[in-house]
Amino acid sequence: MTDADLLSPQYLGGPTVDTTNCEREPIHIPGSVQPHGVLLVLSHDLTILQASANARTLLGLDPDELLGQPLGHVAEQREVQALRRFLDSGGYAGGQFTSTLRFGPRRELDATVQRSGDRLLLELEPRDPDTSSEFYHVIKNALSALETAPDLASLTQRAAEQVRALTGFDRVMIYRFAPDDSGLVIAEAKQPELHPFLGHRFPESDIPRQARALYVQHLIRLTADVNAAPAPLVPVLDPESGQPVNLGGAVLRSTSPVHLQYLRNMGVGSSLSVSIVQDGRLWGLISCHHTTGRVISQPTRSALEFLARVLNLQVKAKLEQEIAQFRQQRQEVQRRIADRLSSSLTPLQTLAEPDLGLMTLLDCGGLAMHFDGQLQLMGQTPAPEQVMALIQWLREQPNDLYATDALSSEWPPAEADERVASGLLAISVSGGWQEALLWFRPELPQTVAWGGDPTKPVERAADGSAQLTPRHSFDTYIQQVRGRSEPWHQGEIAEAQDLRRALTSAVGERLTMLRSLNDQLGRANDRLNRANTEWREYAFVMSHDLQEPLRLISNFLELFGVRFGGQLDASAEKMIEFTLGEAERLRSLIRDLYSYTELSAGAPPRRAEVDLNAVLQQLQRELAAAIASSGARITVDPLPQVQGNAARLQQALCHLLDNAIKFSRPDTPLVHVSAKRVTEGWAIRVHDQGPGIAPEYHDKIFTVFQRLGKREDSVGNGIGLAIARKIAELHGGSLSVSSGVGHGSTFTLTLPDDQPSPGPHV
Repeated sequence: MTDADLLSPQYLGGPTVDTTNCEREPIHIPGSVQPHGVLLVLSHDLTILQASANARTLLGLDPDELLGQPLGHVAEQREVQALRRFLDSGGYAGGQFTSTLRFGPRRELDATVQRSGDRLLLELEPRDPDTSSEFYHVIKNALSALETAPDLASLTQRAAEQVRALTGFDRVMIYRFAPDDSGLVIAEAKQPELHPFLGHRFPESDIPRQARALYVQHLIRLTADVNAAPAPLVPVLDPESGQPVNLGGAVLRSTSPVHLQYLRNMGVGSSLSVSIVQDGRLWGLISCHHTTGRVISQPTRSALEFLARVLNLQVKAKLEQEIAQFRQQRQEVQRRIADRLSSSLTPLQTLAEPDLGLMTLLDCGGLAMHFDGQLQLMGQTPAPEQVMALIQWLREQPNDLYATDALSSEWPPAEADERVASGLLAISVSGGWQEALLWFRPELPQTVAWGGDPTKPVERAADGSAQLTPRHSFDTYIQQVRGRSEPWHQGEIAEAQDLRRALTSAVGERLTMLRSLNDQLGRANDRLNRANTEWREYAFVMSHDLQEPLRLISNFLELFGVRFGGQLDASAEKMIEFTLGEAERLRSLIRDLYSYTELSAGAPPRRAEVDLNAVLQQLQRELAAAIASSGARITVDPLPQVQGNAARLQQALCHLLDNAIKFSRPDTPLVHVSAKRVTEGWAIRVHDQGPGIAPEYHDKIFTVFQRLGKREDSVGNGIGLAIARKIAELHGGSLSVSSGVGHGSTFTLTLPDDQPSPGPHV
């Protein structure tokens, strides 16, 4: 078995390729080189281990005469020593070594040395006449053209023209790769008679994955003649390791048979590719085609590589310029969002404000916001259940930002909503997609011009097996594309990233602040609850301890009056009667103070349906003595049924009726009770024809112990109206007065409808 038998035929230039090799073909170890140059594989001490079979064409020696020989035995010692010094100094670590090596008195060759694992690859090519002056002017003009380009379109077109001027190729195209790795021709310089490819798209399959990886690592690839037979390495395997040598970075590396056939089908005799790399990714490609074979010398390639590196920098600058211009147009929206977020305690809810303009930050048709388990939709979006399913799917994705212009190709359920949601840009605010913003972009039907049918043809071999063959036709192929939206601009993605960071920061700050406030509030509530409990206990003890001696005083005076009634004069009996009245008044005050203390504790009443007609009837029975003694006349309109606590509502109305009777005019008091439906619920009105209340006292009368006039002229204890207002507020309502001096007073008790019971009975 020979060394060649260890490698598949295609690695040595054979014609057979099966349907799987296009993606798996190890193009970095072809085992052969293009015949316009010679390759020597050297050990670290510059011993020749392998040589291409065509060595005699340039060196005048066959491989068998070279193998095992030190490089210095076949090349001039002066150049070999220069190479050794360069390697020993570590200068190689920065790139390739290029020089001129002399092989014999009359043979000068362009030499390039680079490392491949433990080996050195020495590539030798015929040396062109000195063209340094010509290169200087070409490169100077090219740099000037690139540096003055106003935008990306102008830059790439000028680059295509300058590369063509430098290399002399018939056609120079510049591709820009899409996220799906298909390539769009965005610039072209060509011979007039050639069919144009500008604006055409080429499928991802035209450049296999492993080829793209090499393109990122090595900027320039050359196929000098698609019809030239490759020269195999001798021996084909490394004699020490027994493995094929990696030729991935070698310019002389022979070209994949599939790609050679691809070029022949295009009518191309030679090709040159130059990578445009951005942030470690293959952004684009300069692709040069010539109808016949064309060798590009090493100095020309060096000039071209320099130009390519300048172009990479210029492309980066133009892309950043595009993003900056895009974002500048949205500065007003950015500023408004930043201002609102900086002052918002609920930053996520702030985004839902209609005038914020969140939908205009990115060009979209609809927006979904998912915060605190709540979903809010704006504009044209999928149905809520579909959006929630999408968010669930996003939780399986690895990143906090997701962008696509073909959602249904990545999440098939989106096919039903392609009209409104072919494109999606989504950000996770809190991590894990618990809080998220999703921008939807509608379908944009497109007409795509392909450089030939993008479908890879598969043919059958004589034995019936499938064989992959490159496309035969590159005529314009028109395809209608559905299910895609306008792609997201890098500026939009940058805006979304900034918004995500701002929201994450704002949410974090607000959560920290809210946790601190909640802790403080919790401690304050604990203190307040303890204080309320202590106060209620104190009030109960005080009420009990004060009531007991008052009962004893009242009982003693009553017994004293009965026992000595016949012995007392009218003045003494009047004093006993006055003392008993004051004792009862003090007992009433103590009861009301205790009641007010309970109400001030804030425990909401347990509500049920209350018939206010029944409440008023009961009150009139309880106040019968006061009504009779005052001669008051009370009229009552039909009253509603309300939700409330019957005992507390009766207590409030009792104070209002008692107040109306006590503060009526000396003649017959007239009191009218009515009800009216209002926006808040029901307004219960108690109207009297008393002397009225001046406006400056309308609020004061609801404070504890506030009386109008002198104390000795007042009846009551000055706490009843305060209790009535407390009861109204605990029911979620209010108590107010409308009055004027000499025009009577109307007290309005407002009770809301259908309030659920939030707490225990009070």
